[in-house]
Amino acid sequence: MFKAVLDDISLLKESLIAISELIDEATFKLEKGGISLLAPDRAVIAVADFVMFPTAFESYKCDKETSIGLNLQTMLKFLKRAKATDKLILTLDENEDRFVMVLSGTSTREFHLPIISISEQELPDLSKFKFDTKVEITPSLLREGLDNAGLISDSVLIKVDKNQVIFRAEGDSSLSEVKAEEGNPNVYSISTPGPVEARYSIDYLSKMLKAGKLTDKVKLEFNKDYPLRLEFSLKDKIRLAFILAPRVEE
Repeated sequence: MFKAVLDDISLLKESLIAISELIDEATFKLEKGGISLLAPDRAVIAVADFVMFPTAFESYKCDKETSIGLNLQTMLKFLKRAKATDKLILTLDENEDRFVMVLSGTSTREFHLPIISISEQELPDLSKFKFDTKVEITPSLLREGLDNAGLISDSVLIKVDKNQVIFRAEGDSSLSEVKAEEGNPNVYSISTPGPVEARYSIDYLSKMLKAGKLTDKVKLEFNKDYPLRLEFSLKDKIRLAFILAPRVEE
């Protein structure tokens, strides 16, 4: 049996809004340890790694591990109809092969999603990535860096040294740079063995940043010309991370 009751629907809705920017359909794992998703985009340039822990729910029960394929856009259409006072009740109808979503409030709205078959794409082994440079900043600072870089380029160079983080882009005769040092209210922490820089797609980062509504802190982890790990988390509730391949210039 699986049944979960969620009173803060925005946790799931805002997470899926960001994930669905990259992924249309995905396999969810329903386990005692929570609801999770690990899936790449079609081009395998980015991977979404999401888990919603049992403590995020008002009540949570899962007797056995189950994997189900769902369409994220269809889920979101229903979740966007939720009112502020609604609760979300999730159950699994194994007889009909459907995932059941109920919004309970001043009225009760029920929605049954078909469980679909999803071809599994080969995923990189995420455990092999070792990130030496770690920065925690506000989503607004990252947004400012991306917006400014996007004026002249489709990629942003992220540079970090021991006391500052820089978002930089260059064109034929143009340059954009957003810089913030430790002590700035938008910078929580910087940890790096030395100066490091790597370039990433602004389009992908902007889509991932839609998860910025979940928390006032975003963690960036990377190395030189290395994949970037972008994490949004709320302790004991959710962890949403993205892995993004670097843009390496020849």
